[in-house]
Amino acid sequence: MNPPTPGSTLPPLDSGIITRHRVALYMHGSGDTNPIHVDSDFAREKAGLPDCIVHGMYSMGMFGRLLAAWGGPGSVQTIETRFAAMLPVKERLLCEGVVESVDPAEGGVIATVALKATRSDGTLIASGSARVHVR
Repeated sequence: MNPPTPGSTLPPLDSGIITRHRVALYMHGSGDTNPIHVDSDFAREKAGLPDCIVHGMYSMGMFGRLLAAWGGPGSVQTIETRFAAMLPVKERLLCEGVVESVDPAEGGVIATVALKATRSDGTLIASGSARVHVR
């Protein structure tokens, strides 16, 4: 990989359709067992939602996958995320990153990356920034 430069973009990451099964697996792995993520009756009747929603931290995890695929294993130093909207099940998440700045570091550079995750209709689900040590 060529050294990153401000304005360069990371290859986007598309989650594909996020199924109920994927959400249930994430629920068990994360320990977040809130029923709004897996019980559509509860989501509708108790939370007033049209259906189950994907965990917010799922989006942050996808940011981690995007960054690690670009910078390599162990490269992600920090991720900060702001959650903007709920993501319904049966949707997809598109994660994108743009290099904002690059600073010299031992064995490479530290790239500061602006992050954005949108659903298929363009609705912003999450945004944030990360620091990645690129060798």
